[in-house]
Amino acid sequence: MSEANASSPSTRVGTITCRCGEVTIALPNPVPKFRCGCCCTDCLQRAYIGANGEPTAAIKNLEEAVDLLYVDSQIMRPGRETLARLSVFRLNKEDALNINLRAECCGSVLCTENEKFHVPHSMATFNNLRPSVYCDFAAVPEPNCYVWTGDWPEERAEALARREKSTKGEALPQIVDVMAALTEKPIIEIASALQLPAPTKAAGAISFAELCAGMEVKIEHAYFQESRAHKVARKA
Repeated sequence: MSEANASSPSTRVGTITCRCGEVTIALPNPVPKFRCGCCCTDCLQRAYIGANGEPTAAIKNLEEAVDLLYVDSQIMRPGRETLARLSVFRLNKEDALNINLRAECCGSVLCTENEKFHVPHSMATFNNLRPSVYCDFAAVPEPNCYVWTGDWPEERAEALARREKSTKGEALPQIVDVMAALTEKPIIEIASALQLPAPTKAAGAISFAELCAGMEVKIEHAYFQESRAHKVARKA
């Protein structure tokens, strides 16, 4: 952990740590920009990959969405040992928009950056995929919506809303298709947050793109059918 937290002990950073604890990356801006639940098949596949095919039951059974934290795309430059344990991949095809960062020691997927919507200021990490990945951030905001619920069976999305209403009194908005809802308030708020530059750039910080520069980008197909079977069933 000391390598990742190379800044002054009095300086609070955010951290993302892999399952086995061999890799921790530190983010100089510890307060996430935004938070939402994501039901997309890509996030589900990342959950499968990071858990070596065995995500938590709530994720696997579509009872809980992947809890995304959008954070500044700034990382404290890792040391040599940590860098040697990092790799990057795209999901399923060479032109997939998301670049995903993985810890090779245990396979944990640490964070992801969409080259169209996140670059250059933001990336996303996963707040509820323990023990596959551990996030530690200050002042985590409340989620404001669920996105891509069209990738879930309707009964699962409805069950999610019922549980929220019974426990919190009100269900969060569900965005069935983000690309068809670009003018709706929750998506406008997300898009605005993604475009916010970091308030300051810490000494020793690099961007996600700079971290990944020079790494071979692999194409990952693992658990493709299992993690996406529910979407096929919904379309049938």
